[in-house]
Amino acid sequence: MRFVKPLGKVAKFATVTMPLSIVGWQLNKRLFFWIRSLWTRAVNPPCPDCDAGILLVRSDTPPVLDQLDGQRDHKPLYPWVCNHCGFGVLAGRDHKHVQEIAGRHRLAKARDVFGDLEMQRREEFARKHRIASRLLFVAAALVLANGIHMLASGSPLILALNWLSFALMFWVFGMKRSYRSWQVVTGRLFEDGAAKHWFHHERWLV
Repeated sequence: MRFVKPLGKVAKFATVTMPLSIVGWQLNKRLFFWIRSLWTRAVNPPCPDCDAGILLVRSDTPPVLDQLDGQRDHKPLYPWVCNHCGFGVLAGRDHKHVQEIAGRHRLAKARDVFGDLEMQRREEFARKHRIASRLLFVAAALVLANGIHMLASGSPLILALNWLSFALMFWVFGMKRSYRSWQVVTGRLFEDGAAKHWFHHERWLV
């Protein structure tokens, strides 16, 4: 009887796992979980304290009434807790409100780090962002070239689209690093519309 379980695993691998892997099922499954993770991070605000997790509302916790002076209608506040470090804030159920609160916390933290830095130290931080940006842009170009080659050579469309999606991901990450480098050098960390100005008037490739 002890051989029945291993034989069952072998049979499952030969009849289910391996054929699905050949048609790209496992790759598409991992890609789906990755896209779902990106969507969750895009919808929910990132944690302003660790930048590794996202803030999720604790809807099962009783709300706290916002009792600011001069307000007639007390707005209920819910705890938003990071799923990585446990950092939490009180905000309304709408994402705009919690993003404003998280943004204020992030700006205060950035002022503590960059407020009194000398230009030489700023340049060191910016250089790290520039190097990371260039590496990500190179990775995006290589992955894009391979995706185009797969399309031209008649490879399965779903595999080529996977490569192209990864190229887009690396490009977006490279743009983000390039923007951070420009922010650190110019000191424009706390300005509204700085990202729009950088996108339209500054160099993306640094």
